[in-house]
Amino acid sequence: MPKEKADPMLIAQLSDCHVSVPGEEFSNLYHTADRLTAAVRHVNESVNVPDLVFLTGDLVNSGLVAEYELLREIIAEFKFPTYLLAGNHDDRDNLRQVFPDHDYLPRHGHLRYVVDGWPLKLICLDTNLPGKPQGLLGPEQLKWLDAELAAETRRRVIVFLHHPPFATGLVSMDGMGLVDAKAFAEVIGRHAHIERVLCGHLHRSIQRLMAGTLVQTCPSTSHQVQLLLGEKNELATVKEPPEYLLHYWHDTDGLVTHSDYIRDYTVAWNVKDGVQD
Repeated sequence: MPKEKADPMLIAQLSDCHVSVPGEEFSNLYHTADRLTAAVRHVNESVNVPDLVFLTGDLVNSGLVAEYELLREIIAEFKFPTYLLAGNHDDRDNLRQVFPDHDYLPRHGHLRYVVDGWPLKLICLDTNLPGKPQGLLGPEQLKWLDAELAAETRRRVIVFLHHPPFATGLVSMDGMGLVDAKAFAEVIGRHAHIERVLCGHLHRSIQRLMAGTLVQTCPSTSHQVQLLLGEKNELATVKEPPEYLLHYWHDTDGLVTHSDYIRDYTVAWNVKDGVQD
């Protein structure tokens, strides 16, 4: 069970790890397991200590049990409570099978859940549409979301999901978007206490105001999608630095998001207690 925690709080969001078995072509190209291992180490050793970690989908590349077993081995090193969301590359049943101790995951149906015991209410959704790159919430899950939002009268809310509910100008990726984005926006627009909607899928950091709140996507711990705005039939990945997001909450100032590269940089200059090093 989560501990009761007064503000401030810090959430680390990692996304699109695409863990694959070493030796496969995808793994040889992106080294996804090595890069996620580096990300876990970086988060664990950071001076910015998170209270919670969320992995917002595409946890593995092909939805295979062997990939989830490798994922489990890697993220077991996290020093913080860790929550998993499904993306279009994931397989619900295999995810459940390999993570039976993650008892926040429903045993049947959508992998949707609420994380409580914190200054913010944290709602996690499942956009997985088996066999398709697009995402779908569906009427039943949208009804559940609406009820969860209506039931919260005291705290601000963060909603997590894999597929972002807006077009970005990355035309090829937009074609793999959330099918029922309009219906999702209608639900979000009915509730004024939503602090942020946080997504993955796009392998870039992108923001947009939608339905009265800010929607934001998280970069990948592995590889990023090339910034090709307005392109028609081209999709490319680039070896931009692996990256993740840190969401810092304070009751007075709200939620502020920072990017952190998964790389150790040398400090060039600093001042501590008024004394320059």
